[in-house]
Amino acid sequence: MNPPVKLRLIYALTVAFAVLAIWKMAALAVHQSGNGSDRVVTVTYAVFDVMIGCTLCRAVWRLLAQFYLSRKWLKRYRLGKHAKLTKRLHSAYRSWGTEMIVVRDDAFVALTLGMLRPKIVISTAVLRMFSKDEVKAILLHEWYHCRNRDNAKLFLLTLLSDAFVYCPIVRSVLTYYRTWNELLADRFAIRRMGTELHLGSVLLKLSKCSNLRHVAAAVHFTDTTMHYRIQQVLEPDKPVNVRIDWLRPLLLSCSLLLLLALGGDS
Repeated sequence: MNPPVKLRLIYALTVAFAVLAIWKMAALAVHQSGNGSDRVVTVTYAVFDVMIGCTLCRAVWRLLAQFYLSRKWLKRYRLGKHAKLTKRLHSAYRSWGTEMIVVRDDAFVALTLGMLRPKIVISTAVLRMFSKDEVKAILLHEWYHCRNRDNAKLFLLTLLSDAFVYCPIVRSVLTYYRTWNELLADRFAIRRMGTELHLGSVLLKLSKCSNLRHVAAAVHFTDTTMHYRIQQVLEPDKPVNVRIDWLRPLLLSCSLLLLLALGGDS
């Protein structure tokens, strides 16, 4: 199974898993309330109530935090926009149909910001540090995230990971999905450039650079998947094996679903 199809399948299964868990929690809550004053408060029910409360609180917190951070960073970048360079970049890549913002910043900033209407943010430092072809490779990587609506997809997985903190399989899926997402964005850039040279040059330079900006609520060009990405560029004919612990998280999460099912039906 090729990676894009595998990612779509994993994404769909994770969402289905979360929907099933939420449905069972709702059924359990209805079952408890239906017992009225005769319901005996057991340790099992108390544990399930804590789980439901934890899920709701963490989900609401993640939603509020995402909304705040997105507005904060978009406002900051718009205030720091370099109008002349932004106009020049829009003119060069008008056919992409994606908003781009060049911001005045001495650190490396290259990311996709926003979920409904994703836009590419790049700093003046990037334009100084890299050649024209290298900048294009960076922009192609970010454009893939925009076209694929990766911010929205990753946010949903992050939301589920935070809400279902007691389901370790969701965290494993998030790590795997994020890693392959970056690898596929690199493949898109290489395919459009027709060579691994320019992207490989960027990755090698960044691996030696410590002045990197990390911003919340965005998909970054630089992240912890760097070694997989460099491996893919240096050995394009060799399959990339992303190592993730699946078995234990899956067994623990399935056991939890089973307990929810038994609790809702009792």
